[in-house]
Amino acid sequence: MNKETFGWKMAKCSETAYLNGKDAKPLYKGLGFNGHKYFDKNGAQAHAAYNKEWLVLAFRGTEVKSWSDIKADLNVDSVNAKYFYGKVHKGFEKEVDKLWVHIRDYVIKQLKGRKLVITGHSLGASMATIVAARFYNSSFKIDGLYTYGSPRVGNESFKKSLDIPHYRFVNNSDDVTKMPFYHWGYRHHGELRYINSEGVVELGTNVWRRTLDRLKGRWSGFKSKDYFDGLSDHSITGYADNLLEYVESEQMENNNE
Repeated sequence: MNKETFGWKMAKCSETAYLNGKDAKPLYKGLGFNGHKYFDKNGAQAHAAYNKEWLVLAFRGTEVKSWSDIKADLNVDSVNAKYFYGKVHKGFEKEVDKLWVHIRDYVIKQLKGRKLVITGHSLGASMATIVAARFYNSSFKIDGLYTYGSPRVGNESFKKSLDIPHYRFVNNSDDVTKMPFYHWGYRHHGELRYINSEGVVELGTNVWRRTLDRLKGRWSGFKSKDYFDGLSDHSITGYADNLLEYVESEQMENNNE
């Protein structure tokens, strides 16, 4: 499976992570994962889905009706990262703490030579990044961290200490990816995969090119009366739909060569 297709599949895993265990299980099976485990503790949720080759951890993102999620997002103070280096967002760290022991023990039991991939959207992306750091510090091999619409998670020291393959997807004007602010000391980690206003994934883009493209996206949203384009672009369904269209267009181009 190529990276483009895997990026879409992990977006679907992150989208499915918003469901409860009963509703999510058949959808993960449809994505090729016959095994499934649901974690739910004090407002924090995650899913483990696996087959013979892969074990995927998918963390649920922010639920606007969940006070626990809202408190986690608003708690922007930084603290020393547990089991790792540097500082991380206090609210994100506390959400991970609710699930960490259960997930760690499950992975130790269930990994069995499988490749470990961690994913999530929004708050779930932040949790996925912190969990990946903890496993990395415990000498686990992380075969991929796929995040969608992730806020900044930690400081420069945290960023530099986490040496794993991280594919960080940002959908055009997604405003959540701009928080917490850079001047507060927070930094993004990972290889940026920017989805432009045409739904095409750009690699190696620069800040000026993205700025112009985001203005284009916001103007397009304004013309269609989407006055909150930066929030609309944060939808995990939008990420998944854009990536599916991108994968299909890439496949068509390859078939025509």
